[in-house]
Amino acid sequence: MEKLEAPALYIWDCDNAGLIVQRFNEIAREKKEAWKNGCRDTPEPRFEEECLHLAACSKDQVLPQNPEMPADLYTSCLTSTVRTALHYWFHQQKITNIHIIDCIEYLDNIPGKYSARSTMAGELDWVLTAVLDTLAWQIEPDYDRFKELFRNCKPVGFLFRGHILADRVMRAYNVAPVTHPRLPSLAGHPLWRSWDLALDSIMTELSLRKIRPTRPALHGQISTFFFDQLTEFKVNLTQYGKYDKVDSRQLPVLLQMLMSAQYRTETLELVGKFLDRGPYAVQKFLDVGILPYIRQLLTTTTRDYKYIMVLIWAKILATDRRHSTADVVLNQPECRRFFVNMLNDPDMRLQTRAMSCFCLSILAKNSQKNQEILLGENLIKELDDCLMDMSSPNKSSKLQNCAVLCLANLWDHNEKALWASVRANTIDTHVIRLLDHPHPETRTSAVYALGTFLNTRRKESDHGESIEHRIASNLLKTCGDGSPLVRKEVVVALSRYVQQYEQRFQSAAVTVNDEMMTIRQRVSICEDEESVSTSPSLELSRNKKLALKNTLLSPQSRLTSGNKFVETWKCLKGLEKDPHQEVRELAAKVIFYIEKNIPKLHNSRKSSETAIGSDSSPESRSSPGSNLSNLGVMGPTSPIVYHYSQYSSKRTIFGKGPKFEEYEEERPPTHPEESAAQIVRTEFPDWCEASFAKPLLTKGQESDPNSELFVHNQIRDRKHAEKKRKARAELEKRGHEKIEAQIFGIKHNSRPHRVNFHPFEPYIYVVDDTYCSILDFECSQTVHKFECCGRRGSARDAILLNPHKKPFLCVVNNEAEVFVWRAFEDPQTFSLATAFKAFAEGVNKKIPMILNYGEFTSNLFVTGQLKRIVSWNLVKETRYPDIQTMTEMPLTAMTVFDRTTPGSGDHQENLLLAGFYDGVCKLFDLRNPTHSQIVQRFGESVRSKSTSVVNVHIKPNNDNKIIYTAHSSGDMCFWDLRKSKCGGGQNRYQPLAHEAPKTLSVVNNNLKTVAFHNYAPVMACGCHDQGIRIWNIWGDKLNDIKFHEGFMGQRVGPSISLAFHPFDYKLVSAGLDNCVTVYGKSTQPQSLRY
Repeated sequence: MEKLEAPALYIWDCDNAGLIVQRFNEIAREKKEAWKNGCRDTPEPRFEEECLHLAACSKDQVLPQNPEMPADLYTSCLTSTVRTALHYWFHQQKITNIHIIDCIEYLDNIPGKYSARSTMAGELDWVLTAVLDTLAWQIEPDYDRFKELFRNCKPVGFLFRGHILADRVMRAYNVAPVTHPRLPSLAGHPLWRSWDLALDSIMTELSLRKIRPTRPALHGQISTFFFDQLTEFKVNLTQYGKYDKVDSRQLPVLLQMLMSAQYRTETLELVGKFLDRGPYAVQKFLDVGILPYIRQLLTTTTRDYKYIMVLIWAKILATDRRHSTADVVLNQPECRRFFVNMLNDPDMRLQTRAMSCFCLSILAKNSQKNQEILLGENLIKELDDCLMDMSSPNKSSKLQNCAVLCLANLWDHNEKALWASVRANTIDTHVIRLLDHPHPETRTSAVYALGTFLNTRRKESDHGESIEHRIASNLLKTCGDGSPLVRKEVVVALSRYVQQYEQRFQSAAVTVNDEMMTIRQRVSICEDEESVSTSPSLELSRNKKLALKNTLLSPQSRLTSGNKFVETWKCLKGLEKDPHQEVRELAAKVIFYIEKNIPKLHNSRKSSETAIGSDSSPESRSSPGSNLSNLGVMGPTSPIVYHYSQYSSKRTIFGKGPKFEEYEEERPPTHPEESAAQIVRTEFPDWCEASFAKPLLTKGQESDPNSELFVHNQIRDRKHAEKKRKARAELEKRGHEKIEAQIFGIKHNSRPHRVNFHPFEPYIYVVDDTYCSILDFECSQTVHKFECCGRRGSARDAILLNPHKKPFLCVVNNEAEVFVWRAFEDPQTFSLATAFKAFAEGVNKKIPMILNYGEFTSNLFVTGQLKRIVSWNLVKETRYPDIQTMTEMPLTAMTVFDRTTPGSGDHQENLLLAGFYDGVCKLFDLRNPTHSQIVQRFGESVRSKSTSVVNVHIKPNNDNKIIYTAHSSGDMCFWDLRKSKCGGGQNRYQPLAHEAPKTLSVVNNNLKTVAFHNYAPVMACGCHDQGIRIWNIWGDKLNDIKFHEGFMGQRVGPSISLAFHPFDYKLVSAGLDNCVTVYGKSTQPQSLRY
């Protein structure tokens, strides 16, 4: 011990060898204790931890004495594994009395060399090495111990693999070898049977050659060992679900098979499918030590390997968070050129090129040395050509996203790469153009790249400043983007712009503050002149004043337009009031960073925050689900409309986006010298990298027939389709049945604005100014209650999105802020999917906010302004061109018909029907790209009565082409589209041919709310005289509802909102008395709770 010291490897091939190992460790512990208790000037002795022992037997055993086996049997197993294994096999065959031809003389004369795998001897060595390596992998699942014993040092690994064979051979003679550290015995492992089978095949071939010397040699491998192992691994991949963990015990066998051209292609394909299962598979792949062999294959010119090699390396680089494998690639020029050449290879699929671009992005990340190496490979030009080739926005969003991220990583603190892109005009030609890309992830990547450009430190130059100002101007255009993912990255990018011009932004902050004080004085004058009147003309005048007031108060006011720093500061002030909490907090951090150095602004901000805090009681700010800081954002897992296959690995609609670093709103930066770019940051780049760690070869669980989610969705879809079929068949016959039995009733805490049914669950949702309540009307309980529309406004309307799969709840408040909630029925998993401002200009709180949604096009329509209807696409999260209403009158009712039904005409696939304050209804064809999308206009005869439209309706099937409209005068009008006439000009329209539609008068006057059933020919009317009247479309009055049921039942209050169940004969009502009631055909009330 004193001579050899540590580390060292000891082999004890003698009787009672285990006793030596035991005594050695005892002495090592004594030395360590003496060192702890004595002088510590010398290094700590680590004999027990760093010394390895291989002993032939235990402390009370002697070595076997068999004349037919080598005298030093244990040493032979360690140093001559193949020969010893053959001797042991032959000896076992004699013991079992199996009659075979004696071929002991051939054991030392097996044809071929052990180093040539195509020969018989080489095949034996190859199979035995694979068996021992696989058993070693199963002995030590701990990667550190496996690497220490079998990978770090080749001689040590060879000896310990020989010990695995010795353990089997010695135990056949009742002798148990000993090791330190201790390894379990695998003498009875089933894999030894595969080795015996392979040896039987080869020995049988030798025996036949002795009998028939002229027997021709076999081509290829004699045994089927590798074919059998490959088949077993393939079966495991298909047997387990695509998202279950697969047994990785065959990985060492696959490592050996990669060395053979015969199995290489199939093996690489299986390795790619295995790695596609997630980070755990990649980690197992790296632990087993296959990486050096995969690196050698990067230099191959075989096209069959290229696609799968790119996939394997994308998986490795996406999972290895330390990026330690990047240096493995960059050390060899051939490996670098492999990925660069793949970028613009026309023979490669777009997905493969995107993965190659991702690999280059990882290689360039956070390493100036790697950036310089890749710049030497002319990567800027290759990326520029790649983006130029992908000019179509829908061609490959994944490739564009990766290319822009790669540019950003090359620019990061690297002026040489930055100016190379400027000379190539990459910023203006490609990156800024992608700010208008239809997919939010690609837009976010472009914003991230521009922010990286602004963050790169460089020498002062007029050209550089002009580029920065141009970038900032384009970033300001994205402040109103519909995706919080984009807006968060815009805040981060602008913070880097603020960092570059900090003093100028301090001056801009003072200028904006003075301007806002002047504006408030003007607004106070407007408020003094406002008059309250119900007259339409005076109301419109008042609305214009309100619009002027809102415009003046808007952070985007242009009184000081032209100053780029003032415009940027106003944009940040607007983002500080963003409906999404994470965007709001990030912007507040940047603003606080600037204002903390301006005493006047800092003191006023602090006093205003104190005043706001004193006015808010804990009760008003706390409620079930009101804390939004723990909610995930941008996540769906169940999309309304799925992205196409080239974009499948991205975030789907309302998909989970990256988290961001959270800070308390009033906390100053930790260090006084901390820059604005350091106090705000997101994890968007890491989130993009993590998307490549997810399955890329499959479409996801929802498209996998073997997954539980797919089966669940199939059962759910069949159930919903059957319910809709029965509803259509049964409800159309219920035109004479009364709806009068009270099924459920509850006194709501505040006045509700909207109530409606969940189509497939026994739930109703009730939305008031602040909260949304999910009520179970069968069990008479509150399922969930949460704050649904932020704290700046009051909710005005709510609808369900995607109700036939996983529904989302969409709510709009009086500030035109739209909130979309995921899993809103579950208090444990509900979260905010997205939030955005429908329109920032001209918000008029007196005009009703109305929502409607087209499921076929995934377009959300929002009213709240004069002369137009705002349209947003929720898949792309972008604002579409507004629908011009061509009138000064406010819109009061709206519905969308965009479903394709058998027998329906083309004109009914994408229609929007709107009713206005003056009683006129207009039908818009949303497929028309021109400004005038109006194809029908009717209601002129009703208009003469000075009445407004209360509701409009088109039935889902609409086989009879009838449009239903309800007017405040109490008239129900039924318009037949088949009798209409359109003008000949492209932008001209004219009223329907007849001015006398079928009209039904349900009340004398002052009709407040109306609901039409989707399938049953009935409608419900809420009047000012505190009652609900049920009519059918033939003019028969079915019944009145005037009192709540129960002893001394109170009178029904004036209705605010009415809604029929989509697929059942039920009605829900919300009144001014805060009562929410469900009525049905049932004669016995199930539950009453007042």
